[in-house]
Amino acid sequence: MFPVKNKHQAFSLLEILIAMAIMAVMVGLIFPSFGQSSDKLAKQEILRLVAAIELVRDQSVILNREYGLSIDEESYQFLILDEDDSSKKSAWALITDIPGLGLHEFPEGLDINLSIDGENIFSSSNDEIEIFEQDVDIFEGDEDGQKKKIKPPQIYFLSSGELNQFSIAIAIKSFQRSVQEERKFFRVRGFLSGNLKYEGPLIGDLFQDIDREYELDE
Repeated sequence: MFPVKNKHQAFSLLEILIAMAIMAVMVGLIFPSFGQSSDKLAKQEILRLVAAIELVRDQSVILNREYGLSIDEESYQFLILDEDDSSKKSAWALITDIPGLGLHEFPEGLDINLSIDGENIFSSSNDEIEIFEQDVDIFEGDEDGQKKKIKPPQIYFLSSGELNQFSIAIAIKSFQRSVQEERKFFRVRGFLSGNLKYEGPLIGDLFQDIDREYELDE
């Protein structure tokens, strides 16, 4: 279990500066100059995700908080491990008040794949990944006053600077590529040490080659 930390009562100057940095990065990605490549949409989305992941990873260390990332084939959402005042237990909560870290839906025409600890998730299994040794109750209130369970994230960023090993790959769908074009994808990889690595375009299939080691020119 993660250690329980005091819940923040207001935004600190550091949190405001980080939010402003996220906004600046997001604005910079709105009008990317990727040339005329048909892969530009996939590259735009992976760079947006990389920027958000880097900021969350750094913020987890600076603020001594635990964060998570939930992702599927349609969207992703960042979470924060917070303290429930009533139960005094740690629970995951959605981040809704920091630009760039809220729910983001992928544009149509993209394929998304995720690998956790070398296991190809989206193409091989729909089973939930149990990251934590025991269940964590994660709830969000709805209009009826009842509590709706929120699934724990697949990827987590610890205050120690560590994270679980993952690969996220994005590519345009095959029907949007000409017959002559090779299949390519872009990916971001996270390592236990906390390091991140962005790569692309990589020639191959994002479902078969998501964890493949490429020899890239430095």
